[in-house]
Amino acid sequence: MSWHLRYAPHLGYRPPFEPMFRALVGSDDPVEHVAFAADQGFAGVLCAAVRRLDAGEQARVGHALAQRGLQAGCVLTTTFDQLKNTSWATDSDDARRWITTELEQAKAAAQRVGARQLAVLGGADPDRPIGPQREAFVRNLRHAADLAARDGLVLCLETLNAHTVPGMLLHHLPDALAVLRAVDHPAVRLIFDTAHVQAMDGDLLAQLDAAWKHIEIVQLADCPGRLEPGTGQVDFAGVLQTLARRGYQGLVELEHGWAQPGADSERRGLDSLRRLDEAAASPA
Repeated sequence: MSWHLRYAPHLGYRPPFEPMFRALVGSDDPVEHVAFAADQGFAGVLCAAVRRLDAGEQARVGHALAQRGLQAGCVLTTTFDQLKNTSWATDSDDARRWITTELEQAKAAAQRVGARQLAVLGGADPDRPIGPQREAFVRNLRHAADLAARDGLVLCLETLNAHTVPGMLLHHLPDALAVLRAVDHPAVRLIFDTAHVQAMDGDLLAQLDAAWKHIEIVQLADCPGRLEPGTGQVDFAGVLQTLARRGYQGLVELEHGWAQPGADSERRGLDSLRRLDEAAASPA
């Protein structure tokens, strides 16, 4: 069972951290979900929230991925309770100490599961102008990128929907691209999330083209609702056709929930993705 693009279902990307194919697998055990992903012919598994697991469980997931020949998707640099921490937006030694500590823990978790990308999300201080905060973000990213690059890791920025995740440093794609250009480091790249970009910037195919050279990972979710393809506004056919036509080789992480949770929705989701994938590879 093969796919034209390299898809990666998730193990649970936000609270309550339910894995994507929970009903079909019949378990929350991440290793069983790795086996399911391999049996479906997927290329990898998204392990974004793996820091919530202890070191032994992280190693167990990493061993399962390696055994089945799957790639680990991106890992969040911090835990969910710290996603809005403003240290990335602060130019101080204390902020950089916090960043370094979080980064070291994320690097250790990533190494246990075999991940090569770390997702960087940072909160903005509403009481300070955003311009100086983004300047601090650039300086802190340069510092962190040097640390990540030593271990062959890539830091990935992501824009977030301000309506559902307010108060972050990056909500619009042009702002993320400006930060990437200012940092100018090969170990700092972009996660292109279809739901977030659609919600904040629209014209998804034009945004994909504008961001192309910076993209490390693509994440699929419909908008609004962050649910499966076909439930919202996102032109998934156009996105996947663009990825296939341009020879995208990175992971396409499936980071969405289900409009109606259950085995039937999960089966329909697999069938729908198969049709989209086949159409993406067909001549226009």
